[in-house]
Amino acid sequence: MKKMTFVLVALVLVCAAPVFAQGPFTDVPTDHWAYDAVNQLQEDGILIGYPDGTFGGKKTITRYEFAVALARLVDYIPGLIPPGSVGGVSQADLDKALAGYAKKSEIPTVPTLSNLATKADVDAIRKLVDEFRDELAALGVDVDALKRDVAALACRVDILEAEVKRVKVTGNANVFAITDMNNSFGNVPAVDLDNRLIPQDANLGNSVAVVRDLDLNIVGRVSDATTVNATINYGNYLNYVRYVDDFVGAGGTVARPTTKTDGQGGKDFVDGFFPYYAYISAATGKGNLSVGRFPLAFTPYTLKMIDVDSYTTILKTDDGYYPMDGVSLVNNFGGVDVMLFAAKNDENDYLINGLTGQPNNDMGTFNQVGGHAVGGLNAIITQTAGARATMGIPWSGKLGLTYYQGWSENATSVTTEGGLETGVFDQARVYGADVNVPIGMFDFNGSYTKSDTLAAGDAPAGVDDITDDGVAWDGAFGTTIGKLYASAGYKSIGSNFAAAGAWDKIGHWTNPVNVKGPYADFTYPILCNLNLVLNGELMTVIDPTSWTGNTKLTTDDQILKAEGGLQWGISKSNSLALGYQYVKFTPDNDALDNGVESYLTIGWAHQVNPDAALKIGYQFINWDGGDNSVVYGPDYRAGVGVVQFGVSF
Repeated sequence: MKKMTFVLVALVLVCAAPVFAQGPFTDVPTDHWAYDAVNQLQEDGILIGYPDGTFGGKKTITRYEFAVALARLVDYIPGLIPPGSVGGVSQADLDKALAGYAKKSEIPTVPTLSNLATKADVDAIRKLVDEFRDELAALGVDVDALKRDVAALACRVDILEAEVKRVKVTGNANVFAITDMNNSFGNVPAVDLDNRLIPQDANLGNSVAVVRDLDLNIVGRVSDATTVNATINYGNYLNYVRYVDDFVGAGGTVARPTTKTDGQGGKDFVDGFFPYYAYISAATGKGNLSVGRFPLAFTPYTLKMIDVDSYTTILKTDDGYYPMDGVSLVNNFGGVDVMLFAAKNDENDYLINGLTGQPNNDMGTFNQVGGHAVGGLNAIITQTAGARATMGIPWSGKLGLTYYQGWSENATSVTTEGGLETGVFDQARVYGADVNVPIGMFDFNGSYTKSDTLAAGDAPAGVDDITDDGVAWDGAFGTTIGKLYASAGYKSIGSNFAAAGAWDKIGHWTNPVNVKGPYADFTYPILCNLNLVLNGELMTVIDPTSWTGNTKLTTDDQILKAEGGLQWGISKSNSLALGYQYVKFTPDNDALDNGVESYLTIGWAHQVNPDAALKIGYQFINWDGGDNSVVYGPDYRAGVGVVQFGVSF
């Protein structure tokens, strides 16, 4: 599920559901040699017993009576015993012996063994037949024939179970309505937490978008080692978010679509089918080979897709995986897990911008960064190849190493030399290391990542490699003290760092760069059904001269983010969430006022059943630039409301 650290519109509710299942026979002790077999057959309805829940009543059951009950199983196997008798025992004797047991006629529906038996059932029958061989023979049962039929049944059950496992279909269906309201003074536009434009005339009645999303997940077994995997999407959600790897593509901040024809980049806001994933996976010794459109993600600082829709819970765009068209190979070499991959990034119609590190922001606010692709490239990264290795290290730690390189498909410029035209293709290189080590009562998590821009070929004047200020490093210690979980760390993100990751969010500023500073997180269960979550960070601008298109920053400007949330489980089916995020921009210039960005969120969740949930939330948005609207942009007040109903199957 989505980890909504920065907005608590919807709460993930874990609800205990009653399980209606008959227990084992009360008079068969758990340490009895036949307990497992009897219990298995009783659970699956093959052995029924007395109405009071016992196998043999209050009296001690004899081996003969047990054998009679076992012989009755023969009646479930068509054609094994002629009607009216069981191995020479008269029907009258059987009726007398079984008088205390429930009869088939007393049960509304008794399935045949072919519809009821599982492999575990057949194994239980086989054990009982072996144990009661003599008693069954005394009853006139052809034990050898029975064993052959049980063996044949086992074979049929194996085939049926294999067939059932051959194709597995699951899915998620979501329908939600989302709307905006702009209460700004002076009729100025606003932006929401996802950097989407809220027009100055937006209100709850004229800006409603109704979005449908259905994911059908299919896993088909070709063999024990090979499967076919697909996620088929239907609806208008992908059109709603436009390009799922970037908030708005290459066109700057735009409004949320509200009509069927209100699409961007040639994408109408209409329903359609789309193969989000489609690949073949095959086991290869100690590894696995995947070919097709497969999911891929590494770490937040190396390769992870930006969450483009904070207000709803949609698994495929929440989990951080990129759909990649190509091939990946995972294998283990001497205890080291290695993944190699090569893929196209723009074959997916909704990933036409390839890999991206930062969304666009053309609103002119304090935190304007300008969107660009991985490595600060001008061109779009459309193909990527690389590797990741993970291994154990001393002190029960884990080390990960990542490297990949990307290329643009089209030349950014063309030079002519000796009558021949040479294209200059942008390239990006990302490499990093991440480590997790337990140290006493603490866990340490750290990472170092670098991204470079490379101008391939004979680049013309002014086209240079960008290899400076492209480093991001992050280290944090975490511990649990009683019920309190706390972590604290420090991070520094260079001005040219722009790997295809999703590392942070400050207000509506996604993946901040050119900042450094400490951060902390706390989680504490105040009561059994009331949780408190706190987190914050204090970032300082590293180098204002490196910002393209932003002259509003000076060295030592600070950005404070403080966030808190309460999660209250009112009942097993209902919960409330209250969240508040406060972002304060403090210029180093004392003549300038502070800027404040805030989000207050109220949410309610209702678990209809274990597979269906209804979520309702509203967020109040505020931007206050003080007396310096020219510096920070105009003040605005706005809100976003959402109602989502989701079902898993």
